[in-house]
Amino acid sequence: MKTTKGGMVMSPTDAYRKELRKKELKRNKKERKKVREVEILKKDPKQLKKQIENLEMMKNMESKDFHQRLGILQDSS
Repeated sequence: MKTTKGGMVMSPTDAYRKELRKKELKRNKKERKKVREVEILKKDPKQLKKQIENLEMMKNMESKDFHQRLGILQDSS
């Protein structure tokens, strides 16, 4: 017999429903993964590369700006 988290015995019907729900969640997870992969394949790789380059450039600019601010603060102290 299956038990719940509280240690109580679970009825066979509830255990069966729980098993079905677990299988359904697993199946849905696989379907969502397939949908995500298809969406990624549909996107234009040139556009994705351009977005990545822009984000990396922004990251570099932010880090340079941070170091400049830090230097100014340290000089004024």
